[in-house]
Amino acid sequence: MGLNNSNKIISTDRIECDGSLMVTLALAASPDISSNPTDIVLVLDRSGSMAGSPLSNMKAGAKAFIDIIDEATDGTQDGNIGSGSRIGIVSFAETAVQDTQLITSTADLKAAVDSLTAGGSTNHADAFEKATALFDPASSNAKVIVMFTDGKTTAGPDPTPVAAAARASGVIIYCIGLVGADGIDPNVLNEWATDPDASHVAITRTTPSWKTCSPTWRPTSPNRAPPTLSSMRW
Repeated sequence: MGLNNSNKIISTDRIECDGSLMVTLALAASPDISSNPTDIVLVLDRSGSMAGSPLSNMKAGAKAFIDIIDEATDGTQDGNIGSGSRIGIVSFAETAVQDTQLITSTADLKAAVDSLTAGGSTNHADAFEKATALFDPASSNAKVIVMFTDGKTTAGPDPTPVAAAARASGVIIYCIGLVGADGIDPNVLNEWATDPDASHVAITRTTPSWKTCSPTWRPTSPNRAPPTLSSMRW
């Protein structure tokens, strides 16, 4: 129920958007996010290595994601996440902050994204804790974390058991790794994310310029097939 699958393609051979490297991340809902409410927490790295264009590009990608979910839940970008689904924003550097609760206003979500500034170290454990704390255990909504990070853990405790506890509670975790100034350890991302790694972890091979090219949430076949977020590209 809700978002339960991902496909990603990382290739410089695919269609380009203004010449930039693209990562295509496909999040599929089963059978349909509009009839299976899902709570999604976007977890955004605002550590010092994200300063400048990486942070700006991540903001653009996060806001495009919000628009896609807006349209997917009720068929139109009307400024509200519909059908019982919600999105929350958590950002992190040396500590993590719940920038919003799980809400439906896309304007408020985008304002939270736009307010982020980069600086400090990288505490993934606190990010997972703050993100998991947003979910209501009593809610029947599917629960999803999508973490975007460009750096290795440089502050706080080991995030691995924190991520494992979130998964054990029923949270689906996707990790989008951005290779930046501090590098990244793909093995750690694989440990944090839900299995299988191939469908829940994507890593860029260089610092990308994130852009969106006509993002749409579109079904893979006409008979209420699982909709696929197939045009979200970074």
